[in-house]
Formats: sequence, structure tokens, C-alpha cells
Amino acid sequence: MYLITAALVPIISTLTEESLTYGIWMYPLLFIVIMIASTIFGGLIPDNTILFLTGAVALDNGLSMDWLFVMAVGGGFVGYEINYWSGRLFGITICRGVCPVVLHKKNVRKALDMMNQFGSAALILSRVMPVMNLPSFIAGVNAMDYRRFIGFNLISSAVWGGTLLTLGYYFGSIPLLNEYLDLLAGLLLVIITVALILVFVVTARDYVKQNSG
Repeated sequence: MYLITAALVPIISTLTEESLTYGIWMYPLLFIVIMIASTIFGGLIPDNTILFLTGAVALDNGLSMDWLFVMAVGGGFVGYEINYWSGRLFGITICRGVCPVVLHKKNVRKALDMMNQFGSAALILSRVMPVMNLPSFIAGVNAMDYRRFIGFNLISSAVWGGTLLTLGYYFGSIPLLNEYLDLLAGLLLVIITVALILVFVVTARDYVKQNSG
């Protein structure tokens, strides 16, 4: 464990310096990561952790909470829009060919049960519950009224993104934690990088396996 930590220190230090130098890139990066994490392909991305850590390092890295909020809400909103229209235009059968593991019958059943139990409110609950963002996809499959979907999508994105960013911000404002914020900034970038690589590798693997079987 000590050797792993020692090996990561220079990497985290370098990433932290890059984030301070190119801090403005954190805004589009957050948008892209949260957008992907909000789609049915993004289940491996720890979006809750990413939002919390982003809020925590915002003050120390000179990042605007207003813009971080806009990027988080925008990314979450667009991700669920992608889910909705994928379900509405292509349905489960076609999309399962692209992402067979996520759209396994067991996962689809869980999402359907959630939609039946909570109705449109499932779109809000799915932001924090481990159901792999499927309720927004199911809403499209079931052709939920689009205006109703947009309303719940926007509300869920704003409440979810705003809450986690704010909690992280106040966490990072604790004086005793100031000396660890650079480490958290580096850890944030490591998590984002590893998560995006995992999503790409797993999705590509599942697609190839499905189409070669």
C-alpha cells in the first residue's frame, strides 16, 4: 500500500499543477464527464464523487461555482436527454445490441419497477440510486410526455448537481483540510481519467462480444 501511494504522489502532483495552469478546462471537462456518466453507458463513472470533489477543490483552484453548477446541470440534463431519445427512437432491442450488459433484462426490470413505484419522480431518485440511469431511458421507451420529461430532467439535474457541489464546497472550506486540497484536486483528475478509460474499454468489449457471439 505504501509503495502504491508513493508511486501515485508524483502523478497526482503533476495533474494538480496542470489543473491549476489550465483550470478553465475543468468546466468543459466536467460537462463531458457528467454527460457521459448520466447516460446508460456511464454507470462506471462515480459522478457523485466527482461532483463532490469538484466542489471541494473549487475555491482553492479559483474555479467559479456558478460555472461549475451550469456545467454539472447541463451535463446531467444532456445525458438524460440522450437516454430518453435513445429509448424513444431505437427501443430496447436495438440499444441492447450496443450496450448488452447495462440493458440486461434484470437491470431493465429494476428500472421498470422503479418507474412503476415512483412514477416520474424516479427520474430524480435515479440520480443518486444505483440503477444505471435507466429510468430516463425507460421514459423514452414508454414515450413519456416530452414536456413532462424535460421538467423532471431539469429539476433532477439542478437539485442533484447543486447539492453535491455545494456540499463539496463547504467541505473544502474547512480550514483543517486546506493542506489536502491539492491532493484532492489530483485525485479528482485521476478518478475522471480512470473512469473514462474504463467506460470506453468495457463498452467496446461488450459490443464486440455481443456482435461476435
